[in-house]
Amino acid sequence: MIALGAVVISSVSWMARSVQRGNAMDSRAMAASTATTAETVLVRQGPVDVGFAQDMSVHHEQALTMAHLALTRGSPRVRLLAQGIVTQQLKEIGYMQGWLLLWQAPGLAPNDEMRWMRDAYAGAARRDVTYEQFIDNCAQGRGMPGMASPQELEALAAASSPAAFDAAFLALMVRHHQGAVVMARFVSENAQLDQVRGFARAMAAEQQLEMAQMLSWLRAS
Repeated sequence: MIALGAVVISSVSWMARSVQRGNAMDSRAMAASTATTAETVLVRQGPVDVGFAQDMSVHHEQALTMAHLALTRGSPRVRLLAQGIVTQQLKEIGYMQGWLLLWQAPGLAPNDEMRWMRDAYAGAARRDVTYEQFIDNCAQGRGMPGMASPQELEALAAASSPAAFDAAFLALMVRHHQGAVVMARFVSENAQLDQVRGFARAMAAEQQLEMAQMLSWLRAS
């Protein structure tokens, strides 16, 4: 189990780095091809736009790690779901990293405290207990809600059968999507740029559909 854990953690680290490098290059070419949008983004982005692009990139990278495991370990329907997650979230990382390049901002935040969300919420007129719980989780050093721990990733990789893998994968990915949807919904309401607000709305809608599918499978199992 210890050796397997080292392999999983090493794989997670390598995949996160490779996704970040590969998609940053792809997205930079994509973002550079739309000069009008680039000019607007360069002028108007705010802390929420930047922080979201940085932190959601990290959040997506872990989803990709789990989805890549599912491509070879899951049942046929879970493999199909995982392929959709890989396709969609690679594309989204591409956009987010491309924006960060245009904004001349780092590809990753210096920590996972998500100060951009806390500061924006402090100045917002509307109170939302879901946002408050999310922000408190980050402020207390527990990281972004929904993220799987190294131990959970190790257990996922060690699942003894496709059925056991499916159950663990679906439970982790539902929780992962729940965290992403809260973050995306907040950004859809508080980002400076209309492009980022619309992007976040579409992301939340896509992940809610995937969650509904995964929950129906879990209830039926």
